[in-house]
Amino acid sequence: AMAATLMAHSPQGFAQEAIQGKVVSTKLTHCDFKPGGCAGNLTLETENQGKVSQIVVDVPLGTKIHKGNETVYLPALRGRSVNIVLAANKGEKTAQSIEIKAKKP
Repeated sequence: AMAATLMAHSPQGFAQEAIQGKVVSTKLTHCDFKPGGCAGNLTLETENQGKVSQIVVDVPLGTKIHKGNETVYLPALRGRSVNIVLAANKGEKTAQSIEIKAKKP
């Protein structure tokens, strides 16, 4: 409930954005093997107007990582296409939630 309150009442300068791309690597710094129990970072490959770039995104403890209703752990994201809701604070990219995109049939 507190996270929802924080998101609804974000202080100025705390912008929220969404990005999508393919996870090319993950780095795990902590994992409790429970939903939201993994922390670390991931490198996301994005394409914008034909230009490919890589962005490092911090994944703090408590970040919701899912595919539909299924909980997914950070290391399982490697090679997957994802949508990430970010909180960009002082130039750092921090994930608030990560959703694996469904593969197209």
